[in-house]
Amino acid sequence: MATKEMESVVDAELGVIGVRRNAQARRFVFRVRDGQLWATTPWRASHAELLRAIETLRPRLIRMLERAAAQKPALIDATFRIDAECFTFSLQCARVSQLRTEERRGLLTCYYPEGFDFTPPHVQAWLRRAVTESLRHHAQVLFPPRLRQLAEARCLRYNTLRIHASRSRWGSCTARGNINLSLFLMLLPTALQDYIMQHELTHLVEMNHGPRFYALLDEAVGGRHESLRRQLKQFSLSTLFP
Repeated sequence: MATKEMESVVDAELGVIGVRRNAQARRFVFRVRDGQLWATTPWRASHAELLRAIETLRPRLIRMLERAAAQKPALIDATFRIDAECFTFSLQCARVSQLRTEERRGLLTCYYPEGFDFTPPHVQAWLRRAVTESLRHHAQVLFPPRLRQLAEARCLRYNTLRIHASRSRWGSCTARGNINLSLFLMLLPTALQDYIMQHELTHLVEMNHGPRFYALLDEAVGGRHESLRRQLKQFSLSTLFP
């Protein structure tokens, strides 16, 4: 997909708007990335056409920036820490010249030099990427054998397992028997990880969430479905990894 950057637009109300031309674009599309508006424009769109689009969409663009500001993730700095049952992340000041990570058995440590500034967006992006990729690595090691063991115990067969970075669902199961698990399951206690896996495995038998589905799920988790569901409601990605 061919893209080409053009000069940014500076707006007194909206700030700096980054602009990219796209050969396949048929209209103006605006998105917020790292707190800044970006516009994707048709390849031959003129600067004047872009300005008219900004004026037409101004109220909507203001709301987009306001929502992004309200959902701004927590700053990862020296005080930030993740302390889950299967994964720990911490930062330590050390004699290093730049950020450096060390990983060992579910423990990810990031070393930073004294006086380091954590606030630049590219630093935050680097740190979040480091945590996410570490979670992905551990999930890819731990989840496949766990899911396979649970499935075999119930004489169930799924097609494929995919580990993804979904922040809206812990897991899902398709009509073709493909199971998807969020890598952020690593931040849950193992009992709740297994509960999510059992939930998706149950969909291999019953695709809907009717009474039969919950009866099968309750049987699979030893009659603890309601208890485990209540426990799961206490967790959300916005608090586990905001």
